[in-house]
Amino acid sequence: MTHEGWNRVKTAVVAVVRGTAAAAVLVTMLAGAAAAANGGKVNLNTASADELASLPGIGASKAAAIVAERTKKPFASVSDLERVRGIGPATVEDLASKVTVGQ
Repeated sequence: MTHEGWNRVKTAVVAVVRGTAAAAVLVTMLAGAAAAANGGKVNLNTASADELASLPGIGASKAAAIVAERTKKPFASVSDLERVRGIGPATVEDLASKVTVGQ
């Protein structure tokens, strides 16, 4: 299944079990499956805000900013993360081995 397919499944499951602990468990499981499809890396262009927030140095507000920035223009490289306010070269360097921008 493609990463996009996993995102659709995740969205449907979360809608069904919204507000329960089961939703968090399922999202975590599906995020792991999506990361495995990307060689264990989180795709900056397709990851949910929750997946992004799980990265070191990225909390909920930076995750939301990443999602907003990629909506304007998808990331062509990991270094494009520097377009996001509050993310500089050091953070990009720390995340380089943990993230991808996909094909």
